[in-house]
Amino acid sequence: MGVVMYLDTSNSFSPSRVATIIYGISDLFGQRGFELQPKDARLKSVMRSIICESVFDIFALFEVLHQLEVSLLNDKVNNGGSKVCLLVIDSISSLLAPIIGGKYPQGRSMMISVAVILKKLADEHNLSVLVTNHMVSAGNGAVKPALGESWKAVPHVRLMLSHECQNNICTATVLKHTLMASGRTAKFAAPS
Repeated sequence: MGVVMYLDTSNSFSPSRVATIIYGISDLFGQRGFELQPKDARLKSVMRSIICESVFDIFALFEVLHQLEVSLLNDKVNNGGSKVCLLVIDSISSLLAPIIGGKYPQGRSMMISVAVILKKLADEHNLSVLVTNHMVSAGNGAVKPALGESWKAVPHVRLMLSHECQNNICTATVLKHTLMASGRTAKFAAPS
């Protein structure tokens, strides 16, 4: 199993939420032996494969991404011998929104720098990168991504996740994909 590096921008990483998901999954995509382990052993195995870093501003993000790149180049980012295979930034908009416009006239160029670094990490190190971007009101009752049009072209795949208030049913809608038509949806249950 590979390692996940989770960059937490709002101090919201929840081991108990990870436990809820793990306990709610009966078979983790056919990982040999994993489904035969007791639930507590599964949880420990998954938690050992997550590296959580707190990142509260854009400069800390640049530092962590630089350290990750150097470590990947030196083949040192591992957790018990496993390589980092997924980088999660939750949420990119928490870091970028304060610098776009406000007191940082170079905010847009910093956003582009983050995008270039993330694409470079993904391409050169075969690393999957997942970033979340908050949704904000579009003014007409609709919602739009917080980073707006300027971030829209960055990801190869864009999904919008929504949650039905009365139950644990969620919907994933494809907004952009290199191999799939936009507008396709899938419903799934999120363990509560």
